[in-house]
Amino acid sequence: MPPKRGRDDDRAVGKHLKVFVGGLSANANDHHVGSHFVKYGQVVQCNVFQPKDAETKKAPYAFITFKYAADADCAVVDTQHFPGASRQLKMGFASPKRKDKEEEDKRKDILSENDPCKVFVGGICDRDEESEIGDFFSQWGLVALVYRDKSNWGFVHFATREGAVRLLEEGSVVFQRRRLDVKASGSKRVMDESEREDLIRRAITRHFHKKTMMGPPPAMLALPGPPGAPGGYPPP
Repeated sequence: MPPKRGRDDDRAVGKHLKVFVGGLSANANDHHVGSHFVKYGQVVQCNVFQPKDAETKKAPYAFITFKYAADADCAVVDTQHFPGASRQLKMGFASPKRKDKEEEDKRKDILSENDPCKVFVGGICDRDEESEIGDFFSQWGLVALVYRDKSNWGFVHFATREGAVRLLEEGSVVFQRRRLDVKASGSKRVMDESEREDLIRRAITRHFHKKTMMGPPPAMLALPGPPGAPGGYPPP
């Protein structure tokens, strides 16, 4: 049975830093699972749980807490295969406690109806490089696309809804000593699924490239990720 949550754990769930992993192999343990996911970024905690005696047909599952939002997003949207597991792993963000569920639903009401991963940004200028904008907003989640208009506004597409929620809760942010306004996108254009999948794939590649440039996270040796291409949102 999973241990009771403390304040730090509740915060990790609220900030969507805690990830659920389902469908692990029977011999999976904390170290092996943590070592698998550390390639995405710094893992704060990893706990593997075995099925109960009455649920012997079910596979073990785990909860992994990441330190940074983009790392958690990348782990969730990437295709996951674990040694010994017969199928692709089931990935998602940990659910809040029942008493926090209503508050969580209200938070998601701030998202755009047409494209919940898309956020309007006001205050950027034509001197701002899209790569710089993308790197800045990656502190709230994995950025899949940045669009900058010549009229001091643009859009940031995140790979997950959770990335958009994290940013929209800020209301405004400071970039290059300028305050930027952020709000749910009012655009009626909806990105088609194939385009979205391609952008996410490129975002994952760029994420690994950045990790390669930074070196392995502290305390754990990172497994090598796929090679990435530098620069741009999305990268080539």
